[in-house]
Amino acid sequence: MNEGAWARRAVRVLAYPREVFEALRDDSVESAGERQDVVVALAFVGGVAAALATASAGALDDLDALETFVWIFATGFAYGFIGYWVLGWGLSFVVERLGGSGSRRRARHVLAFALAPLVLALPAWLLFPPLLLLPGLWMVSLLVLGLAVVQGWSYGKSASAVVLTVIWLSSLAVCVLGVLALLGRGVE
Repeated sequence: MNEGAWARRAVRVLAYPREVFEALRDDSVESAGERQDVVVALAFVGGVAAALATASAGALDDLDALETFVWIFATGFAYGFIGYWVLGWGLSFVVERLGGSGSRRRARHVLAFALAPLVLALPAWLLFPPLLLLPGLWMVSLLVLGLAVVQGWSYGKSASAVVLTVIWLSSLAVCVLGVLALLGRGVE
């Protein structure tokens, strides 16, 4: 296997997700090293989609084309980096608690390959911003399928892992914001 094969799999996950997630069962250092560049690219794509989804209506209207590109790139990079590590940590934490096997890295890589449909986020955003919901739903379904295939779980257990991850990370965010509010540095 080589890096080119993983790049092709990043595209194939859109049509043949089961075979791509079956390949992710190999969690050796060599295999993880071969797919690391693809994982970074997929995390960046996810970050760009998140940046576009959170851009308020008209927020980019005052920017010229170059400024818009820089804003999307920089914000997408930041969201992708933070999202990959925070969501990946939360997912691996929950997967371990539900009896999942494998490394934390493998849970993060399943998350990254589930982000592949977000490649369609930019055209969706350009056409009609609410269309971002469709690649987002596709991503969640791929995440559930990926956990089911890689962990050997039922779809129900995999969906529970995704829901529990969202609840876990949301609870942590509320706690952090609560502490900041108590310290007088709350979000305004």
